[in-house]
Amino acid sequence: MQVDNNSSFSIPTIDVQATSQNLKKLREKNNLTVAQIQEFLGMENPQSIYTWENPEKKYLPRIDNLITLAKLYKVTLDELIIIKKEENTVLETKEARPLYGISKDTLIFMKENACLATRTAIKNYYHL
Repeated sequence: MQVDNNSSFSIPTIDVQATSQNLKKLREKNNLTVAQIQEFLGMENPQSIYTWENPEKKYLPRIDNLITLAKLYKVTLDELIIIKKEENTVLETKEARPLYGISKDTLIFMKENACLATRTAIKNYYHL
C-alpha cells in the first residue's frame, strides 16, 4: 500500500486520558468502589484500578478487563472508550503498549458492541 505524503488521513485512536476519566465516572455512577471492582475482577490489589482511572498515568486496562467493565457497567465499548481522531500523514506509535492475547468471546463482544472506529482504535492500542 502506498501512502500519499501530501494528504492526511484520519486514524481512530483511544483518548487515554478521557477514557481514564470515563472509567472512574462510570464506576462512581454505578455506586461501585475500587475494592468492589478489584474483587469482581479477581485482582490481588487495587493499584491497577487506581492507575486505570488516573488520567496522568496514561494506562488502560487489558482488553479483557475493558470488556468485563463494559458488561458490568451495562454500556457498550463505544460508551466506555473515548475515541479521538488525529489527522496524520503517518501512523506513529507514541506510547509503549503491552501485547495481550484475547479470547474468541472478547472478539465477538467487540464486534457486536462497538462501532468500526472503536474497534479500530482498540486494535491499534493493543496491537491486535
